[in-house]
Amino acid sequence: MDGHALLIFDLDGTLYRTASSFLPTMRSVFSTSGVDVPPDEEIMGHVGEPFSAFLDWAMERGLGPNRSALARRIADIEFASIVARGELFSGVAETLRDLRSRGYPLAICTNGDQEYAGLILRTSGIAGMFDAVSAHEDEKKSKTRMISELRSRWPGRRAFVIGDRIHDVEAGHANGCTVIGAAYGYGSMDELSDADLHIERFDELISIVAAKGQN
Repeated sequence: MDGHALLIFDLDGTLYRTASSFLPTMRSVFSTSGVDVPPDEEIMGHVGEPFSAFLDWAMERGLGPNRSALARRIADIEFASIVARGELFSGVAETLRDLRSRGYPLAICTNGDQEYAGLILRTSGIAGMFDAVSAHEDEKKSKTRMISELRSRWPGRRAFVIGDRIHDVEAGHANGCTVIGAAYGYGSMDELSDADLHIERFDELISIVAAKGQN
């Protein structure tokens, strides 16, 4: 195996502090619909799922009955919120820049769609740091398959998956990756219990991959 390891990042709860934009969005959607706003923890507990799963939950909470209209309404408010107040987690931009300068190929695998992911990356100024972005455009395509496709672009490389939800852990292990659980994100520690390593801060990645990420 040749070259630096491939680093595959989840987006929400790993790079992007989703609560910075999504909590204001959903508080607005619920309150203007005349529906009681759920606790922040309940809202954020659904972050990282495909948007279709989040819509199922939102409609069960009373935000219906038109699914497509609800999806567009949430997206419109959220996109404006990302531009106005969206934030990366502390140290993300600097750490990505450092890793890229050392020669690690960087990729994203997200359950968000391409429009959503692209807006976050452009707004936060990190779009140019990634060699590939795999977004959720097909309900039949799981994270396991998306990571497999990313790995095929760098054959023979060791790969790390960095994420905060059980989907990241399972998909990473299914593809023979070392999984680093982002303990600061929105998943529970139970979800990350099978991760190979854990980080409490994003910048801890530098020392981990420097020690383990060279094939």
